[in-house]
Amino acid sequence: MTQTPENSIDSEFVPSAPVGGLRPIAFYIIVLLVFVSDQWSKAWIQRTLGYEESRDVFGKAFTLTYTHNTGGAWGLLPHGNPLFIGFALVAAVALLYAYHRIARPDAMVSGAFALALGGAFGNLVDRLRYGYVVDFFDARIIHWPVFNVADSAISCSIVLLLIHFVRSAKTESSATTASAQRTAE
Repeated sequence: MTQTPENSIDSEFVPSAPVGGLRPIAFYIIVLLVFVSDQWSKAWIQRTLGYEESRDVFGKAFTLTYTHNTGGAWGLLPHGNPLFIGFALVAAVALLYAYHRIARPDAMVSGAFALALGGAFGNLVDRLRYGYVVDFFDARIIHWPVFNVADSAISCSIVLLLIHFVRSAKTESSATTASAQRTAE
């Protein structure tokens, strides 16, 4: 069959996850595992600890402290729950669109999208249900804001995307340098 403009596929966009990335079943399993882990851990902490109660895990360096967060990380916009609900909805749509439409995202990028989506849904459910996010991981040794499984998944997704983009930039830079050297010879 010959390719005509009517039946050719745009090389930048395809209707489903490409070869080399996570298959949709793996993508959605990761999303579901992050979401379920987040919601289960939050329910457990709510049953186990009273509000603002702490339990040492590794001495005073790392504790479980049950808190509510109506804003963002580091206390940003402490009464911004409606804003963060909107942000989570936009992020979820963007992540789903990116996963299904961007051509050839590798497994690292697809995995990062899945982690971020699962985390976004976990915190979104809290914001809709309670009007705040349940946080409980308290890394006191580094004076980090109290966080949860969803926040951890989102942070891991950011790290994975940064690694991907640094690697891609290095690969692109090396290819450009090699091409320039061949042209100069």
